[in-house]
Amino acid sequence: MNDLVATAEKPADVTVSAKPRGDWAHRLLVLLPGIALLAFWQWSSGRLIKEIYISKPTAIAQRLFELFASGEIYPHLWTTGQELVMGYGIGVAAGILGGYALGRSPRLARIFEPYVMAFYGVPKIALAPLFIIWFGIGVGSKVALASIMVFFLVFYNVYAGVRGVDREVVNLALVMGANQRQLTYHVYLPAAAPYVILGMRMAVPYAVIGVIVGEFTSSIQGLGLFIHEASSTYDPAGVFAGIVILLAFVVGANAVTGRLERRLLRWRKPSGQGPSDI
Repeated sequence: MNDLVATAEKPADVTVSAKPRGDWAHRLLVLLPGIALLAFWQWSSGRLIKEIYISKPTAIAQRLFELFASGEIYPHLWTTGQELVMGYGIGVAAGILGGYALGRSPRLARIFEPYVMAFYGVPKIALAPLFIIWFGIGVGSKVALASIMVFFLVFYNVYAGVRGVDREVVNLALVMGANQRQLTYHVYLPAAAPYVILGMRMAVPYAVIGVIVGEFTSSIQGLGLFIHEASSTYDPAGVFAGIVILLAFVVGANAVTGRLERRLLRWRKPSGQGPSDI
């Protein structure tokens, strides 16, 4: 009898212990292409391509250590971090408000959508010199450029999400006595939430692009200025070190928005489908 019980319990133990092994195997599978790329990069630098054009990963790691150990990079990090947070926050807030307002009002959409589309077609990088004239070479011009790039991505996702709300659900809520505030919080925002999160995630790299382009154009401090100075002094290790730090910004922001998505959309059943890319 005891042998039968022990035999019945063994498959359950195997099932429980198989999941961690599967997670580790998946992580290893994800890391393998990156490790292979780094290994090839390390081998080819100085053999296939001159190191003056592309530095070795070991030299980049050493440069990163020197930058953080000496404290040279911290003022640049602080400036770029401020610009990213403010530009991203302003762009997201404006995009949500504008997308919701035009999504709820067909009349406003008919009036303002052609202007929004026309302005969306303007290359935002071309606005960098104009923003520098308006806001100076300090933080303001970079925040303005980053926020305008973030705005359109969030705006169109929110606009599509609000316009896609089932009208029958809205009519049912109105019949049950819901006011406009209740419609906003209990119908429109939950329905548009996947689109809002998608726009926020898509906007992260564009916020970084806006800030760095602004710092490239004219700046007194920031990672863009650091990368520009490293390239002008033929320091490829410094250039790649700055790029690695920017990648860390993007990965960290993506992780935060991913966690926010899991928290806000925990009510949604995973279906493997999401809103389309705008």
